[in-house]
Amino acid sequence: MDHHPTLAEQVKHIDAALLDDLVQRTIDLDNAYRAIAEKAGQLYMKADEAGVEALTELLDKPMRNASDNQQTFSSVVAELRTQALRNR
Repeated sequence: MDHHPTLAEQVKHIDAALLDDLVQRTIDLDNAYRAIAEKAGQLYMKADEAGVEALTELLDKPMRNASDNQQTFSSVVAELRTQALRNR
């Protein structure tokens, strides 16, 4: 069985400034996906209220993907922040 290093294993030895930059860039992505998921949800609700089923069907998967991506980036932020605190 192959061992795939974890994020924590791979970033524990990198420079603090680089790790801080990775955290900030990941936070930016997390915020962007959160905004997309929120706007897609609002659009979905408006379309649903208006009875535009075709639009809600088209929005369903992208809306869920944006939400899933945001959750992933939130997890990465948490892990990077934890490692940054350990490295100090």
